Amino acid sequence: MFQRYLIPLCIVAIIYLVSTSDALTNVSAGLAILLFGMLSLGSGFRAFNGGFLENLLASSTSTSVRSVAFGSVATAVMQSSSLVSVLSISFVSAALLSLAQGIGVIFGANLGNSAGSWLIAGVSGMKISALALPLIVGGVLFNFQSSKTSKGIGQIFVGIGFFFLGVGYIKEGFEEYKEIVDFSQYSMEGLSGVLLFVGLGALMTAIVQSSHATLTIIISAFAAGSMSYENALAATLGTSVGGVMTAVIASLSTNVDGKRLAMANCIFNFGIALLVIATFDYFMWVNSTISALLGFGEDSVLRIAVFHTLFNLVGVVLLLPLIPKIAKLLEVLMKDEDSQVDKPLYVSDTIVQYQNTALIALTREVYHLYENAFELIAHALGFSRHDIRSEKDIEEVLKEHIWNRANEDDVDIEIFYIKKIKVLFNAILDFSTEAQAHTQDKEHIYKFAMLTSASRHIIEAIKNMELLQPNLKKNSLSRNQILSSEYNALRTHLALLLRSIEQINTDEEIHPQVAIVKLKSQKKAFKKIDKDSIVHIESILSKKEISVPSGTSLLNAVGFSHNIAKELANAIIQIQKTRLEFEDTPNELEESAEGRISE
Repeated sequence: MFQRYLIPLCIVAIIYLVSTSDALTNVSAGLAILLFGMLSLGSGFRAFNGGFLENLLASSTSTSVRSVAFGSVATAVMQSSSLVSVLSISFVSAALLSLAQGIGVIFGANLGNSAGSWLIAGVSGMKISALALPLIVGGVLFNFQSSKTSKGIGQIFVGIGFFFLGVGYIKEGFEEYKEIVDFSQYSMEGLSGVLLFVGLGALMTAIVQSSHATLTIIISAFAAGSMSYENALAATLGTSVGGVMTAVIASLSTNVDGKRLAMANCIFNFGIALLVIATFDYFMWVNSTISALLGFGEDSVLRIAVFHTLFNLVGVVLLLPLIPKIAKLLEVLMKDEDSQVDKPLYVSDTIVQYQNTALIALTREVYHLYENAFELIAHALGFSRHDIRSEKDIEEVLKEHIWNRANEDDVDIEIFYIKKIKVLFNAILDFSTEAQAHTQDKEHIYKFAMLTSASRHIIEAIKNMELLQPNLKKNSLSRNQILSSEYNALRTHLALLLRSIEQINTDEEIHPQVAIVKLKSQKKAFKKIDKDSIVHIESILSKKEISVPSGTSLLNAVGFSHNIAKELANAIIQIQKTRLEFEDTPNELEESAEGRISE
């Protein structure tokens, strides 16, 4: 119960401590306003997640150089390396980007993040209110508009405005109370000083989860004379080290590829930090030389921005050619968990707010569920997935897979369901519900619902297989040759039905509506086979070739097998519906599809 009140009590304590000092009040208020501005900025850019940012990311990362360039530009524009990093991790975990492409974007995001130091240093010499207040007013007015785009623009304006305002408060706090907020009292020279302030910068960034906030404090402290030049550079280096926390936290809920990308971010930032620390005097000399050439005086805060850009640029230049090797190394070192319980491969909380990405990830996860279900059903029939998907004659395959009564390879449907079906199904339902809550777009809501429906049909197929299995093997091995041949024929028919569904499902060139019409035709064929089977079984019963209980079980088995094929066909139909243009009417598409089939 105490834990429930722990965070509120801590917040109250922080408010009290801050209020006891005017210096802390100014700096803390500035920090809070700046962080609020960053949150608003991120929310504003997310308002454009209807596909623009996702499509741009997917189309701008074909090579390592383009990936780095995209990461740099996107971060410089959005002023949020965290947003770009999280988006990259989401794309890689959803298999929409390769690991190497994601690494390029992450490296570029680190370079683009240095644009923030130029912005902060640039506005530190201006009258902040002249920039901030008009932007906040304009942003609020945009927020009153009804369109999502206008609200997004409003959030961006408000975010930039509060960002500038926060910088102003922090700057004033250090200027007016530099005797109280004085880092110079901890000033140290040499390696010990570098390590101390790198650690300080890293700690502050990890706590506030914003390198921009820490950079504002560093630049303001340096401008006020409460932090030496050398210590300010070391603390700036520390912001890159502490900044990896956001990507690491975001990767915790992703698959192994997302974690590999977060590790690549750590390699970049820790690697460049070690290099700069080892050659700190040399980097200081290069930084001073470049700053002098650019006309920045010894007390200019822009020298910090130069340093921030310098070490990130060196990191990109050194590691850019090694991106493919880093990707391969991470794949070797960080192997996927060999767990008996299958986990979601594509859906995660980090991508739920990106509609197009979420839709692609959910589609792939439903196919993942379908693959597991197909494996279960194939093995329960005594076949493998390869057998059903191959061109082999099913009768010949049946002869190759002769069941024996003590076969240890028999699939336990209940255990298989728990290990490879249930977790995926629950993840799909949760993700689909969350994704629909994040959008008001009717097309996306419809498609999310179709995918959820598809997963339910898959579960129904498994339930019918569970009902079919107990009598399937027993009666296939019956000493009554008639009964045995009927159950083996049932296995053959169901395998052929599954094969026909798979042939339609795996045809990448087929128009989705053509696939839907073909699948519906297959469902009609299932019904005919079902009726013919019933007539045939009744004939066998009338001749007393099998017992009445055996005939009843056989009729039930026919019904279960028909339901399995029907439910899997329905699942693929629902998935195919998500590939259709939302505006297309079913009648128009039906006519178009039937015309293509007749051709």
